[in-house]
Amino acid sequence: MSIQRSNIETALSSKLPKDILIILLNEYQNIKQNFFLKKFRPTELNAARFSECILRLIEFLDTGSFTPFGKQLDTQKIINRVTSNTNLPEGIRFFIPQLTRVLLDIRNKRNVAHVGGEVDPNYSDSLLVAHSADWILIELIRNYHTNSIDEARKIVASINETKIPLITEVDGFIRIQNTKLNSEDKTLIILYYKQPDKISDSDLTKWIKYTNISRYRTQILKALDDEALIHYENRFCVILPKGIAWIEKNINLELIV
Repeated sequence: MSIQRSNIETALSSKLPKDILIILLNEYQNIKQNFFLKKFRPTELNAARFSECILRLIEFLDTGSFTPFGKQLDTQKIINRVTSNTNLPEGIRFFIPQLTRVLLDIRNKRNVAHVGGEVDPNYSDSLLVAHSADWILIELIRNYHTNSIDEARKIVASINETKIPLITEVDGFIRIQNTKLNSEDKTLIILYYKQPDKISDSDLTKWIKYTNISRYRTQILKALDDEALIHYENRFCVILPKGIAWIEKNINLELIV
């Protein structure tokens, strides 16, 4: 997402409960990150938690209060009440409850081991989850933003932008599609993508197309290791928690096309 999370919080926090909003955006970010990392089962689980936040949000919009976190939701009761409330915007009243029901059913009825077939249903399900989360967030911003119309349009446009993954694989060869990144950033991105696996320095050199492996080891990998962004030992690298945090704060994992 090219827009800062703080912009979304600012747009919505004065009209929607902040404690719901914070957890909702956490789960939204987790959906997008897990989808990027091809962790499709976690994407679906995050979608269920995202949906539980949405249910509390529309319950609040309907009644002025919401089921506390930690207490069992009466999902169908909330959906039925919200659907019947003609004072709510059409998207909030009808589409969001039904879409939330679908996201919950993906977790409840599809999150099982899939056997056979050339196309893994987990990918298709996760693709639906990621785009549905985008749509729901846009609908909330459209109806409940408190900043200027221009700012709200920018936020919606940023979510709607056509994006491609920063990383792609071709027969096991990893390519970073943002060619403007430096070697340090490319290295961290690949290690982030491959976590928790250890990756050889020879593979990293090949994948980022660094021509001098000796210089890469002594200048790039050593520097990242010295900064405790990675652990580099016996020609193998793994990203450390500090490196993960740096990537998630500083690198957009999608490209705008």
